[in-house]
Amino acid sequence: MQNKKKLYIVISIVCLLIVLISLLAIGTLLYSYKHSSDSYAQLAQEARIEPTTMETAAVETTVETLPTAPALVEIPINFDYLKEQNEDIIAWITVDGTTIDYPILYDDTFNLYYLKHNYLGTATDYGSIFVLSENADDFSDFNTLVYGHNMLDGQMFAQLHKFRAEDFFDEHGQILIYTPDRKLTYQVFAAYRTDNLNIIVNNDFSTEELRDAYIERIYTHTDYAFFKAEYPVTASDRIVTLSTCIGNPDYRYLVQGVLVSDEPGEFKEPQAMDEDANIS
Repeated sequence: MQNKKKLYIVISIVCLLIVLISLLAIGTLLYSYKHSSDSYAQLAQEARIEPTTMETAAVETTVETLPTAPALVEIPINFDYLKEQNEDIIAWITVDGTTIDYPILYDDTFNLYYLKHNYLGTATDYGSIFVLSENADDFSDFNTLVYGHNMLDGQMFAQLHKFRAEDFFDEHGQILIYTPDRKLTYQVFAAYRTDNLNIIVNNDFSTEELRDAYIERIYTHTDYAFFKAEYPVTASDRIVTLSTCIGNPDYRYLVQGVLVSDEPGEFKEPQAMDEDANIS
């Protein structure tokens, strides 16, 4: 009986230690998630400038003006600031209906560096939103593949899974990608589960026929699959593929958008308002 009591005590202590260690591990993980989330939120706050909306008084003139080039779209992201943080930042992405609002990094390390490192080069399970060097760094390819983790706290590309709901897929779909000098607007036309093969490495897009064949294969997917017929895709289009995991290492979840607008733009540094200025 005495030995049994000792055994119960030992087992209880071991169980308690296991619980404490587990709680410590969970706490450490949650802290890491919170730190990574706050880091990206802070970057977004410091890099993003709201487009200018202040109207100035019109000035009447009798001088005939010559035609001018179309005005540049205002880029609301300070890429000079971002490049100071990391030269590998090539773009910024937002997705309608989600909290996706992140820099995109260009990973030419050939060892998936940004899978486990953030924009500061800090090791983290969050990783980064990134494009591999199999693609060009300016989104000029027929298909640009952008990766991001499906984080348990809903960050990074986790909210792409909202497109698995038909209502959400029908009501949302604009993907905005800003580069230092362009605003790229994509319209989501497909969302589905597929295998985990690298799309760029395992497909040849060098001819119109091969691109057409790839587009046809997109519409054969049936797992968590929705498509928008009102946005037809052709071999001459440019598409972006957002890729994240789905809880099974054999599969990926993809959201694909077709480029509907490519506008040249520029970032305008906010000007401090002159208190003595007379604005009517």
